[in-house]
Amino acid sequence: MKRLHIYIYCCLSVVLLVYSSMAYAGDTKAGGNIPGKDSLYIQIYGGINKSANENLPMSEFSSYPWSGGFFIGVGKEVNALWGWRTALRYNHNKSRNVPECESPDTWGWNNIGLFVDATFDITDALKLPVNRGTRFNLKAFAGVGGVYTFGFPMQTPLSYSESYSRNSTVGFGMRAGLTATYLMSHKWRIGAELSQTMFNDKFNGVNSGSPFDGRSNLKVGVTYLFGKKKKVKTDTSPIIYDNRLRDIPALPFKIPGAEDTKNRAIEGRAFLDFPVNETVIYPRYRRNPEELQRLNKTIENALFDKSFKVHRVVLHGYASPESPYSNNTRLAKGRTQSLKSYVCRKFGIDEFVVETHYTPEDWDNLRSFIETCGESRRVKGNVWYERESIVETPVMPQYVIDSRKELLDVIDLDISPDEKEAMLKKVDNGRPYNWLLQNVYPGLRHTDYIIEYVARPFNAKESRRLIYTHPEALSIEEMYKVAQTYEEGSDGWLDALLIAANLNPEDKTANLNAACGCVKTKRLTDARRYLKKAGTTPQANYLRDVIDAMEGKKAWKIENGKVIVTEDN
Repeated sequence: MKRLHIYIYCCLSVVLLVYSSMAYAGDTKAGGNIPGKDSLYIQIYGGINKSANENLPMSEFSSYPWSGGFFIGVGKEVNALWGWRTALRYNHNKSRNVPECESPDTWGWNNIGLFVDATFDITDALKLPVNRGTRFNLKAFAGVGGVYTFGFPMQTPLSYSESYSRNSTVGFGMRAGLTATYLMSHKWRIGAELSQTMFNDKFNGVNSGSPFDGRSNLKVGVTYLFGKKKKVKTDTSPIIYDNRLRDIPALPFKIPGAEDTKNRAIEGRAFLDFPVNETVIYPRYRRNPEELQRLNKTIENALFDKSFKVHRVVLHGYASPESPYSNNTRLAKGRTQSLKSYVCRKFGIDEFVVETHYTPEDWDNLRSFIETCGESRRVKGNVWYERESIVETPVMPQYVIDSRKELLDVIDLDISPDEKEAMLKKVDNGRPYNWLLQNVYPGLRHTDYIIEYVARPFNAKESRRLIYTHPEALSIEEMYKVAQTYEEGSDGWLDALLIAANLNPEDKTANLNAACGCVKTKRLTDARRYLKKAGTTPQANYLRDVIDAMEGKKAWKIENGKVIVTEDN
C-alpha cells in the first residue's frame, strides 16, 4: 500500500512539472498580461476519511472504517498557474490494526496538522491565456507540514502482536491531491477536494515498522475570494473590417527632363611600385601587373563606347614621408608624369586635357592612420578585384597605439618635414616608426585620378541593353524610356525605375517615379523610402495619400478617378 502511495505521489509531481513548463513557455510568449489569476481566498471544507497503517493491505481498502475531519485554508495564486495555500486541519482517524478486516474492532485517535501547499491550476494550464478564468476549475496541489497526534485509546488493544505507544507526539507529513471548484458568483465557489496524506510512522503511536502510513480524504466546502473583480465582458460589437484601398488609381509618374550634356566622371587611386629613387613605370615590376590591370579595367569600363570624349583628367601623386624632402618632391612629380604618359598612350587621351599635381610627402594620410588606430588600413575585402597578391595592412600593434599621442605631437609640429622624420625615428627607440615604414608607408605612395568625359545620347534600344551593364552612362530620361518599353508592373519596368533612383539618390523626379513603381507593385515600404527623397510637390503629397489609403491609415474616397483622403482612421 505504501509503495503505491509513493508511486502515485511521484507520478503526480512529474505531471505537474510537465504542464508547468508547457504553460510557462506559452505565457512568456504572450507577455505579462495573463488572465485567470486568483486573488487571496479563504476555504472552509469538511468531509470523510479512511486511515490505514502498516498492517492493512490496499486490497482491504473498502473495508477500512470511516471517519471525518475539516480544515480552514488561506491561499493565493502568484500567476495564472501557480499559487500557494496554508491550511490548519483537524481529523479524527479510525483504524483496524490487523492484517484482515473481518474483525469489527476499531480504535480511533485525533490529529491537528498545519500544511503548506503549492497549487497548480490544471484548467488554466490546458487553455489559451485568453480563455482562462472559467467557472469550473481544477487544481492539483502538493505540500508538507507537521502533525500533532493525540487521544489514543487507553483500553482498546492496538495490536495482537506488536507493542505500541499511546503517547501524543508530533510527526512529519506530506500530502497531494486535487481540488475541483465551481464559481457560483464573483466572490463564492463551492468545491470538493480529494487527497492522500502520508505520515511518518508516529501518527498512530507505532514504535517500529514501516516508515509511512496514510490517510485518504474527501472534503467538500466553500471558497471566498477577496477582491475578486467581476469579469469584464468583452465588446461584442460587430467586427469592422479594414477600409484599405485595393484598386490602385492612376499614379503621378513624371517624365524626367532631358540631360543637355551627359557629363560623367570616374575616380580612383593607383598604387604603383617603383624601384628605389626611380620614376619610370615598369609594368612587370612587383605588384604593377595587378595594379595596372585594375587601373585599365576601371577606365575601359567607363569609356566602353569609343565615341565618349574625355575632356579633363586630373592626376595627383603622393610620396611617403621618408628620405629627404627634396628627393620626395622629385619622386612625386616624376612618378605622376610617368602615369600621365601611360594613361595618354594607353587610351589615346590628349595630353593637354591632363592636369598633374603632386604632394611630396603624404603627412595627412599618415596622421589620419595613426589617429584612427588604422581604421583606414587596406584589407582585401575593400578591393573589388581581390587577388592573393594583395598585401593587407596589419592591425596596428599595441606599442604603436601606446605611442600614438607622441607621434601625433611630432607630426603637428611646425618644423621642416626632414626634422619631423628625424624626431619620429626617436619615439620609443624607433619601434613605431619602423612598423609604420614597413606596413603603412607603402600605401602612402599613390596617385589619385579623376577622369571626366562626356557620354553620347542613346536610343531606347541601346538604353535597354545598357541599363544592366552600364547604367551610369544613361540619363534619368533614358532610363525612364527603358521602363516604357516594358509592360507596366513587370520586373523590367520596375528595375529601370529603381536603377534610375539608386544611381541618382538626390534626384526628386527619379525617386518619385521609383515610389510610383513600388506602389504599382504594392511594395509600400519601399515606396515610402523613395518618397522621402521625392520632395513635397503636389505629386509626391498625392502619392503619400494613396499609400496611406492602401495601408488603411486614413479614410478615403474616389472623386474623378483620384483618391481623396478625408480623415485619419
